[in-house]
Amino acid sequence: MVTPAIFLSDVCKNYGPKQIIHKISFDVKPGEIVGFLGPNGAGKTTTMKMIAGASTATSGIVEVSGFDMSTEHHEASKQIGYLPEHPPLYDVLEVSGYLKFIANAKKIPRQTIKKELDRVINACQLEQVSKTEIYKLSKGYRQRLGLAQALLGDPEVLLLDEPTAGLDPGQIHETREVIKQIGTNHAVLLSTHILTEVTLICDRVAIINQGCLLAVDTPSSLQKASRETNRVNLLASGNINQLKAELENLENVHSVMSHKTQHDLTNITCNVSTEDAIETQIAKITTGISKLYRIERQQPTLENVFLKYIKKGDSL
Repeated sequence: MVTPAIFLSDVCKNYGPKQIIHKISFDVKPGEIVGFLGPNGAGKTTTMKMIAGASTATSGIVEVSGFDMSTEHHEASKQIGYLPEHPPLYDVLEVSGYLKFIANAKKIPRQTIKKELDRVINACQLEQVSKTEIYKLSKGYRQRLGLAQALLGDPEVLLLDEPTAGLDPGQIHETREVIKQIGTNHAVLLSTHILTEVTLICDRVAIINQGCLLAVDTPSSLQKASRETNRVNLLASGNINQLKAELENLENVHSVMSHKTQHDLTNITCNVSTEDAIETQIAKITTGISKLYRIERQQPTLENVFLKYIKKGDSL
């Protein structure tokens, strides 16, 4: 059995009388990327700080590489590379100079520093900017530099707090690719509030909301829950039974529900796949059978996915 690189058991965190984290338990194995998914304020950063040793759990067990963070903090910290949401970069330094400074701070042997800098610069695709002052870097390159400093010393565990926050689509794609490559040789815990983030690059997903762990699930299960919250709502009148039957026959419509409103109108909800043109098909069928008053698309949201998991309760 593989020993987890990160292990949490019944972890709680209190600030004064208020409990922020409520008995959360999950693990991350070597060579695994686990997404820590939740909305802003869910408790992701607080949990990451406890794993990193920047904060202490009020109760429960936090272990990194087999070391207990409460009693073996010094040894555990050597195994951790941490990228906070806002990387602590020194703008006046060049990229390579900053990385050399961090390497010295991490007490990497002097004779291996050059080799180590070359390794992380290559892994994070920083070759083109290695001699550039940090203040001149785009946000995408700054995030990559933050990843590079976390990788220095080849720690077993990488903690990445919102690593793509504030990036443009191109930068997000590049950063995700770097993380995927890194994840083959490290245990990675990646916090995010973006659904697509975890479905694209993570092996498992730990879902947290209001300090409570709702589930630890696979990206495929998360995608299924996401699909179930992808809906087209319409308001119609006329032959509703025939309309429902026709809509249910559409390839990308999974289910159809309806209920009457005032003035003899009917609200109809179609659970659909992510097919972009499905509204057009639904509107065409509806106007051919009934009178259509309104149609709108409800895209999957993090909150709706949470509701799906909350309703599943203890079955997860």
